[in-house]
Amino acid sequence: MGKVKTHYNIDEIDSKGASINIIFAMRSNGKSYQVKHKKGVIPAIKDTTRYIDPYYNKGHIIKEVQEKGGCFMLVRRWREEISTALIEKYFDDVDVERITEGEYNFITVYRNQIFFSNYDIKTNKVTKGKRIGYVVALSTEQKYAGGSYLDVTDIIFEEFMSRTGYIGNHEPSKLMNLFSTVDRQRGYVKMWLVGNTITRICPYLVEWDLLPMIKSMKKGEIKEKWIPTGEKDDEGRDIEVKIAFEWCDKNSGANYIIGEHKEMLNSGDWQAEAQPHLHKSLKDYKILYRVIFYYKEFKFLGEYLLDLETRECCWFIKPYEGEIKDNIIVFSDRIKASRYWQRDIYNPLINNPKLVNIFRTFKENNIFYASDLCGTDFKQAIDFEIRK
Repeated sequence: MGKVKTHYNIDEIDSKGASINIIFAMRSNGKSYQVKHKKGVIPAIKDTTRYIDPYYNKGHIIKEVQEKGGCFMLVRRWREEISTALIEKYFDDVDVERITEGEYNFITVYRNQIFFSNYDIKTNKVTKGKRIGYVVALSTEQKYAGGSYLDVTDIIFEEFMSRTGYIGNHEPSKLMNLFSTVDRQRGYVKMWLVGNTITRICPYLVEWDLLPMIKSMKKGEIKEKWIPTGEKDDEGRDIEVKIAFEWCDKNSGANYIIGEHKEMLNSGDWQAEAQPHLHKSLKDYKILYRVIFYYKEFKFLGEYLLDLETRECCWFIKPYEGEIKDNIIVFSDRIKASRYWQRDIYNPLINNPKLVNIFRTFKENNIFYASDLCGTDFKQAIDFEIRK
């Protein structure tokens, strides 16, 4: 018999009062359940109290939300993810009859709006009741720009970390455009980004410069960051947005996942693919040359090694947290006016044939990594294809 399962609770991160809340963890720990209930369906029933941002003190709007209850907006990345069947399935674990005290028994979706409804099992018909939310696809956010969502108090973005790819290079900008459409400078709409620990190479973590803090986080920890908007209030003070982010701790329930990604699925570790490792100790090699790889806020040290026994050479990649010195070659997606900063490892703009030949040995079967996570991060961060 498995352990008695305890679930994640959103209350601690909610108490931080952040405008943007990021929650990531293992699968099936209850994070989506908590968010959809406490920031979705339940506020739609009860009067909703909102913290009034000092920069946008619009008390009459707050009072309006308190009187009639707020709606929420459910966001998914792609249009095919917001079909009626999929969204209604998302609410299967909501006991509608209990939380509405028998007034409704079902949640239905009609024309991208979410309703409390009543389902008649005899006639197989659904009667829509109170509208409680909206569902939108982030990929088509522009078509919502002219809409009015003044009843929305919370935006819930599910699966913000993707296994299959993001919407171009500027997905966070699309989310901010959607947020602007919904909030309309009211200052109290809050966003909830929910996802599994799939990858740290995520545009939201990069865009908002959260990676340095996230890379040092431990499970169960919540961190906060204030980000300036570039605007000032009427008194000349910088306007900032508060972000809270939580790496949820593993719940106490037993999991039964095996295979390559069992650490992520069972305990919420960052997902990592199997990578090649050195077959010997580092003391059995001599370091011939070092370079830095710097992509998407991730820094890696690349060492060109000589096997002291076989006299063969290989590359070894490991994380690097130190400063980048002026006399080391850096391969990066950043542009810097320095002959040491290069874009293409296979065609570097340097007048040194010996180094050029060394860099051409940077091939898939000749590269080894300090850990599976290091190799996974490296391959996801770099913007070039490793040659075979």
